[in-house]
Amino acid sequence: MSDATSTLPILYHYPMSPFSEKLRLAMGAFDTQWRSVSVPAFPPRPDINQFIGGYRRIPVVQIGAQFFCDTRLAYQALFESQTEPAPLIADGEALRQWAEADVFFAVLGAQKPTVAARFLFRELGVKGLIRFMQDRMRMMREATVTLLSATDASALLKRYVKVLSEHLETTAFLSGSAPGHLDFACYHPLWMAARVSPSDLHQWPASVRGWMGRMEQLGHGRSEPASIIDIEEAIRDDNVDASRWSLPSDWRSGELVTVAPLDYGLDASSGALLSMCDERIVIRRETASGHPVYVHFPRAGFSVARA
Repeated sequence: MSDATSTLPILYHYPMSPFSEKLRLAMGAFDTQWRSVSVPAFPPRPDINQFIGGYRRIPVVQIGAQFFCDTRLAYQALFESQTEPAPLIADGEALRQWAEADVFFAVLGAQKPTVAARFLFRELGVKGLIRFMQDRMRMMREATVTLLSATDASALLKRYVKVLSEHLETTAFLSGSAPGHLDFACYHPLWMAARVSPSDLHQWPASVRGWMGRMEQLGHGRSEPASIIDIEEAIRDDNVDASRWSLPSDWRSGELVTVAPLDYGLDASSGALLSMCDERIVIRRETASGHPVYVHFPRAGFSVARA
């Protein structure tokens, strides 16, 4: 593998994953060349968990020996130099959080069970549908997220579409004249809703339908499959400078910790703690061949505990 190829980002994803679509579409917007690893829609996922541990959410982005277990952190690592240099303003950040939390969970909750089941059957087949439902039921039993009733979920989704339509009356994209992080974050729940129930799209305001069309036209960039050799070479060839990371005074560099989400998908990953700040947590793990990998998690919404 050439040096240029070894530096390509690697996306671990599956086709119907909304958060994966967020990053795939960003790859298209910035004409990014990337490598693809298709993982199952439900655990086990040995292709990725051998590197990051038990963390179960998808997608994960690999850049060299670094793995980003959150689309916001991954977006910053991939596109910070190509897009808006400043963080989202308060209103935009609030809209992003709403889209990626409450609205995300409302999408399937707003659908009739038969409609959702038909969609999952088309995507996964009979056995896949059964395993997916069993997995998600287990995951949500352990979650701290409060799920809305179908009526409330439908009302929330309609309110969200109305808010977006008001923003899009005078601009082509939520981020302005060109798509940015806010667009990708707000698009993917509606992308999922339209895939589950295509008739919903026709009921949305023209400004939202037009925006959805413009977003879809961005495509997914230029991708090719990544082999295990590609993955291991990317890790081996990356000399990560861990000296730039720091820790609060009551934590020691290298002490063994577990990191886990606090809301849903509570499976933990363990490793040697390297960094913890307001934005992120970084742990070091090792591959089977002994090469270090560096796994990034958000600080907000995650727990860190000494192992």
